[in-house]
Amino acid sequence: MLLLASVPIAFLFHRLRLPTIVGFMITGVLIGPFGIGLIKDAHAIDVLAEIGVALLLFTIGLEFSLRRILDMKRLVLIGGGLQVTLTILLTIAIARLLGRPFSQAIFFGFLFALSSTAIVLKSYIDRAEIDAPHGQTGVGILLFQDLSIVPMMLMVPILGGREGSDPSRIALTLGIALAAIVVIIFTTRIVVPYLLFHIVRLRSPEVFIISVVLLSLGTSWITAQFGLSLALGAFIAGMMLSESEYSHQIVADILPFRDVFNSLFFISIGMLLSLNALSADVLIVMSWVVALILGKALLVLAVVRLMGYSLRVSIMTGLGLAQVGEFSFILAKTGIPEGLFSEPDYQRFLAASILSMIATPFLIKAAPRIGYALQSRLTPG
Repeated sequence: MLLLASVPIAFLFHRLRLPTIVGFMITGVLIGPFGIGLIKDAHAIDVLAEIGVALLLFTIGLEFSLRRILDMKRLVLIGGGLQVTLTILLTIAIARLLGRPFSQAIFFGFLFALSSTAIVLKSYIDRAEIDAPHGQTGVGILLFQDLSIVPMMLMVPILGGREGSDPSRIALTLGIALAAIVVIIFTTRIVVPYLLFHIVRLRSPEVFIISVVLLSLGTSWITAQFGLSLALGAFIAGMMLSESEYSHQIVADILPFRDVFNSLFFISIGMLLSLNALSADVLIVMSWVVALILGKALLVLAVVRLMGYSLRVSIMTGLGLAQVGEFSFILAKTGIPEGLFSEPDYQRFLAASILSMIATPFLIKAAPRIGYALQSRLTPG
């Protein structure tokens, strides 16, 4: 049913030269539980979508060797750190001015600090911009955001006032998570080349593909056991395999799987949007969308500019990351039982976030022209 609904819309969007990502999300809105109700089991779709995100990050990791990531450490740690910190602080200030409790203001900061790794990277790949300066700055900031997910998740019970959530437990969990990343990286660097060498000697395409998928999803599962995201584990696996002489063959074999499952992810995002909730609070939601896109774009622009990049690259990066991330939805769900999110706020947040995601491919497409125009106007000479 998903494929039956998505193929004609994706075909239409392609013919109209519109981003197919948007077509998939609109498909989700139409056929989901809040649309015509063609698909009611949204949980089953979420599972398939998570595989799609993992495979997307795996193929991205194949284009980034560990050496390249280490070369980007300044961008990841300083650029990403500044973006996350400044976004949280600005959101806290605005929320406090609007009369929100301090704990809830921090929680809102966590939600708005994250951007959509899946949508941004997919858009950059489709436009062959992943290796461009704004593509690299975007990836660096997104990597730090993915690493920030663990402490944010651990902070939610504390912000909700739950007993038993103490700083020592947070420090221990963070230490275990970081140690797990180091162990996984060094293990895969030693074990994976040896395994691949013997798998290739079998000359069996089936065994090769199954082994690659196992390495991708297996590493994702291991990182998830240590409180990290599945996507981060898949990225690490891809990064380790990028140094293999078989990396090009791996990309060729895994692309069909990635594209099929990835389309399910974008459909699942659309399924979350309630048109009734959107129409009931359309003015509030649209004001959230405008504030979110403008605020994040300007913050990222300022951070990238501070890192020494040109105004054009800074503008393009800012427009690319001016949305809410998919992991913010999971974070939002955990905040409801903790009393950090009311149901009306949750519905407004979902609607504003999904609309910002739908706008992202259009913003990325327009970013080069906007960047050139503003740079020529604002730069002397």
